[in-house]
Amino acid sequence: MNPNASVFVPGGYAFDTGVSKQFVKEASVSTLPQVASTEEELQRVLNHLASEHVLAIDCEGADLSKGCWFLQECQPNKLQHGRLCLLQIGTMHGEAFALDILELGERAFELGLRALLEGERPIKVVHDFRQDNDALLHQFGVQMRGLFDCQLCDVMLRRLGGHRTGYVTGSAKLLSSRGILQGSVQGYGILTQEQKQAIHDRFSRDRHLWERRPLPQDMVEYALEDVKPMLQLQRLLLQELVEALGEQDAWQLVKEGSMAYAADFASQRECRCRLCCNAAENARFDGFRFMQRLQALPSQRLNPHILRRIWRQEDAQPLPLPGPSRFYVNEADESVPLPVS
Repeated sequence: MNPNASVFVPGGYAFDTGVSKQFVKEASVSTLPQVASTEEELQRVLNHLASEHVLAIDCEGADLSKGCWFLQECQPNKLQHGRLCLLQIGTMHGEAFALDILELGERAFELGLRALLEGERPIKVVHDFRQDNDALLHQFGVQMRGLFDCQLCDVMLRRLGGHRTGYVTGSAKLLSSRGILQGSVQGYGILTQEQKQAIHDRFSRDRHLWERRPLPQDMVEYALEDVKPMLQLQRLLLQELVEALGEQDAWQLVKEGSMAYAADFASQRECRCRLCCNAAENARFDGFRFMQRLQALPSQRLNPHILRRIWRQEDAQPLPLPGPSRFYVNEADESVPLPVS
C-alpha cells in the first residue's frame, strides 16, 4: 500500500497526501491562534479552514455526553456533568486548532462553526464520535453531517475480513496497527495506548480539568495531537475499504455507517458518560442497533448486498445498556473508583 497515494473522496476530489515538509511549513500560518477563545480568533481560524475539503474533528469536555445539560437535572444540589469545553480541528497540512467552546458558547456556532459541522462538505474525520455528537446535539442543537468515523471503518473492515467485532478499537492502537506514530505530550511522551490511559486517569481525578482556564499546556498539546494523525489514518483505512468493496460502495458504507454510529448515544435517553454508567462497556460494538439504522435507509443509499456481507449472528439481539458507573464523586469533587466489595 502506497502511503503517498491520492485519496478517493466522493464528489470528484482526490487529495495528494504526499505533502512535502516545505509545503507544510508554508501552509502553517504562524499568526493563527493555537486555541481560539475570542470571536475574532474564531473567525480567523474558520476563514483559514474555508477551502479545506477534509478535516479531522475531536471534542473534549467534563464527563462528555449529553449529561445533565440535556436531562435538565442541574439543580443546585445536583451534580453537573457532560459539558462540552473544547473542539479540535486538524488539516491535511499538519495544522491543528482548538476552539474554546466553554469561552465562546453558542456564539461559536452562530459565527460559522455550525455551518462547517452540519455541511456534507468538508468531510469530518473522527474516531468514535458517539459522545461528542451526543453533546453537540443536546447542548447546541448541532446536526452533524459528512462524517467519516475511523473506528467504525475499522469495524467494517474486520467484518468484511470475517472477524468478530464484539469490541471497538481505541485510536492509539488503531494508529499503531497502521504504522502511524502519534505525537508527544510533555510529561507523558508519545501517546501510546498506555499513555492515553494515564492521561484519562488524570481526567478521572480532576473532573473539571477541561473547564479550567487557562488550560494547562500539556492538555492543549494532548487535544491537538489527538487530531493530527487522523487524516493519515483515514487515508489508509479508506484505501483498504475501497480494495474490499470498490469506491462507490466503500464510500456509501462508511458515510451512512458513520452517521448511524454517531447517532447511537444521542438517540438514547440515558447519558453514557462515565459518571452515569460503566463507561468501559462503551467499548462494546452494538451491531443490532447499528444494523437496524442501516436497514432503515432507502435501498438506493446503501447496496443491500453490502448489508448482507457485514451482518453477523451477534447482530440478532441488542446489547443491554451498560451497568452502573464504577466511579463516584467524593467530597473533594474528585471522580474516584468505587471500592471493590
